[in-house]
Amino acid sequence: MQKIYTCKDLSLTHSAMVQLRKDGKLNLGINDELTAKLATENKQGPKTSANLAFHFWSWVGFAGLAYTVYLSFADSWWWFIIGLLGISVIHKANKKGNSENYLDAAMTDPEFYERIRGLNGWLYQVEEEFYEKELSSGNALDS
Repeated sequence: MQKIYTCKDLSLTHSAMVQLRKDGKLNLGINDELTAKLATENKQGPKTSANLAFHFWSWVGFAGLAYTVYLSFADSWWWFIIGLLGISVIHKANKKGNSENYLDAAMTDPEFYERIRGLNGWLYQVEEEFYEKELSSGNALDS
């Protein structure tokens, strides 16, 4: 049975995490809310364009909402409802896409991985039996 562990439960170096992921013994995860928060902080994000994409799509969502508010006054009142639905869809997709961008960056950028590990931000999905045998006692790969 697979279980999710946090950085407090399991401390893996970047090279150990990459090796376990290549071997199919680990899935890396991160909370969508955390990535949205990190995207607003300049020093925490990866060295990719992930934060730029997050901000771009946030502006697209808010511009769409503003336009539908205008249409609700200028045309029909129900445009506002469409705007609310649209921004909620864009916001959820934006947070999910940002998390995926952060996970991709963690595989190639050791500094970024270690920064988020220091914040206890990573989630590790591992077989419970493998964790008990190999990882809980600190026997993780360190190469």
